[in-house]
Amino acid sequence: MQNKENRKWIILFFLAVGVLLLIEASIYMRYGNKGKEPFRIAFVVDSEASDAYENMKSGAANAAMDSNCIIDFVDSSKEKQVEADEKIIVENDKVTYSKGELKVDNESMVSELGDRILKETGCPKILLVSSGNQEKYAEIIDIFSSFFEEAGCESEYRPLSTDEKKLRQSMYNLEQSGLFDCFIALDGPSIEAACEAKDRINRRIYVYGVDNSSESVYHLDSGGLEALAYRDEYSMGYIAVRQLLKDKDINKEAEERNFYYIADRKTMYSADLEKVLFPFVK
Repeated sequence: MQNKENRKWIILFFLAVGVLLLIEASIYMRYGNKGKEPFRIAFVVDSEASDAYENMKSGAANAAMDSNCIIDFVDSSKEKQVEADEKIIVENDKVTYSKGELKVDNESMVSELGDRILKETGCPKILLVSSGNQEKYAEIIDIFSSFFEEAGCESEYRPLSTDEKKLRQSMYNLEQSGLFDCFIALDGPSIEAACEAKDRINRRIYVYGVDNSSESVYHLDSGGLEALAYRDEYSMGYIAVRQLLKDKDINKEAEERNFYYIADRKTMYSADLEKVLFPFVK
């Protein structure tokens, strides 16, 4: 009887030791890297404004969580001054880094948005606008022009002013003229101007947007925009960081992504869209 009791205590002792070893191993795995220098990743961008690349920043920050990794976003003019283990170059709707590149599929995005516009509006003439003649929109303008030409629909691009007051007046004049009933605004300022003008004019006007700012999401939610083409910078930032941190499971997801969404008021609060449309909520 005593031998059985002794064996019981011996078994309990070894079980307790095993549990303690597991706990210690878990703690080591989680905090063992704390003494090491953090892995630094720098995103090189064309703007350090606080609201620029907010989606990509959120995705990168979530990817780096609990990984002893520091994420920086730096202006391209300061790239040479930055010390980092890895640099990610952000330009022309793509990110380029040592693992390759992730790029928004602009062809598919324009095709999907264009099909929606033709189906919903039936407008024979469509005007694309932006705040200023910015070269970064050249590719997307060419793709839109080719798409509408093949569809037998007339389209035109007009760069408006970068001055806020002039932009609003120009947008109002265009919508008031009646020459166009459908507008595609290619950036935040032109989206805001188009939606404000739409509210002041007593006839049916369709406004679509291509932009990534929280202000444009607001105009979608408030009904100013029919739909918003939203580049999925959140996933681009997240996947790029995970790949650099050697997360092999993320590679398949990177291959399958087009890195854009077309959102409207019915779909903007879906599970897939919330994390990219509202990164500031996280």
